Amino acid sequence: MKKLLNIKLINNIEEAKNVWNKLTPNKFLCDNWDYRYCFYKYFNYPLYFYVGFDKEEIVGLFPLQFNEDEKYLEFFGGGFMRDNRVFIKPGYENNINQFYSAITQPIKLKSIVGEDQFTKSFDIYKYKYVVELSGISSADDYLNKNFKARSRKKLQKKVEMSECLNPVIVENNYEDLDLMFELNKKAFGEKSSFNKPYRTEAFNDLFKLNFDIHLLSYVINEKKEAVSFSIKYNNVYNYINTGSNKNNEINLGSYIIYKQIERAIKFKAKYLDAGMGDLGWKEIWHLEKKPQYSFEKK
Repeated sequence: MKKLLNIKLINNIEEAKNVWNKLTPNKFLCDNWDYRYCFYKYFNYPLYFYVGFDKEEIVGLFPLQFNEDEKYLEFFGGGFMRDNRVFIKPGYENNINQFYSAITQPIKLKSIVGEDQFTKSFDIYKYKYVVELSGISSADDYLNKNFKARSRKKLQKKVEMSECLNPVIVENNYEDLDLMFELNKKAFGEKSSFNKPYRTEAFNDLFKLNFDIHLLSYVINEKKEAVSFSIKYNNVYNYINTGSNKNNEINLGSYIIYKQIERAIKFKAKYLDAGMGDLGWKEIWHLEKKPQYSFEKK
């Protein structure tokens, strides 16, 4: 039976962190407070954490911040976050709509994971792409199970061409983060996410936290041609970003994707999370699409 919750607003960062850690299901990387805080602290927007009480018990949390530049409420941590949602105790799922109804200010929410019927009624914002690894023993096994012969051979040839260059993979050299930023900006120009304010600072901070970081630098003929950044968290291998040299004949794109799947399997991840948007390769590689929703009120 649905109960009417008492919803209170808290703005204090320590209170917010305490409630977050009480209610987070800790299922996704973005459920981790320290991860989100890396993307929050440089903006330091006012917190609008709506906390739901059943009598004296805290049973729900709508974790928002007020974007002072755009003048609307958004999820804590800003636009880079995904798998956003109301954190709710089991048995109170029917109260999720009450948190949305409590908002009277302009609000613009993106990348909401649909775990209840109310949220699934929202418009689809984008898709998140994943590789389910159950029953997959190797990257080649993934190709064999998901590609027809012609397209599989085409991809395998690209990977083999890269392997013929004898690439050396260097792991977790912190100095190569700057190279990843530089290569990504060169490849994508103004569209590179690393042009956004404080994005490079946030990534530098992530590297210093106690996460299972996989920063891979791909070296060919003693030159670093690409750098990829991933984090394994709660048995999920999160492939987050890459910078690759596009100004020569060496194209490591397919090889890097292949190695990400290979490493996810090696480190016994349940699935690989390749993030939001197709980016020109995820559907070609037959990654599974999972909708993320949006909600807006002016």
